[in-house]
Amino acid sequence: MKKLQIVALSDSHNATKRVEIPDGDILIHAGDFSFQGKSLEIQDFIEWMKEQPHKHKLWIAGNHELGIEDFPDNAEVVDKETGATYIHDKVVEVEGLKFFGSNFTPEFNNWAFGLTDRQSKIFWENAPEADVVVCHGPPHTILDSVTPEYKYKRPLGCKHFLSYIERVKPKVTIFGHIHGSGGMHKTIEWDDGSKTECYNVSVMNEQYQLTNPSTIIEI
Repeated sequence: MKKLQIVALSDSHNATKRVEIPDGDILIHAGDFSFQGKSLEIQDFIEWMKEQPHKHKLWIAGNHELGIEDFPDNAEVVDKETGATYIHDKVVEVEGLKFFGSNFTPEFNNWAFGLTDRQSKIFWENAPEADVVVCHGPPHTILDSVTPEYKYKRPLGCKHFLSYIERVKPKVTIFGHIHGSGGMHKTIEWDDGSKTECYNVSVMNEQYQLTNPSTIIEI
């Protein structure tokens, strides 16, 4: 069976149009296309997404998309105007593969889509199975570290997302949010012989500079 090519990115923070986007079967933006999700920022994202020629276009929001959290209808506007599919908290089937998306990250200040530990536990314990999981933030200890000079020294990923991955064993997980691990890849090998390929697809570093290319994933 011919492999599908996924082109994935996240954390482009209003610089999405400056990221080189290669051809592929499925384009995925894993959140933080903006700084606050304001109307003009959403419109810029719409214009960018409309220009992309990929057959399938999927996206979620990130913690910076306050304008999506406060006004959920904005996500419907993006889909209607671009032909893309917003996959937060839903499963969609694309080319025979099931994709599940989540905007959620562990609670941090007053940013968007933050969950308390209890809320996160409930969400991930009830999340459906999928082949490809797209979450804005990483699972605990999986590509969730910042660079050494940054002030947070501990792993910043979600432990309940990790428990979900251990239970479901998806083929691929795609996330961003922690810029310091952007552009990195890790393979988890399970006892049953299966593997989960994990990708942090952030294109910006911690100084909000474009440093990483979009990520190409074959599945």
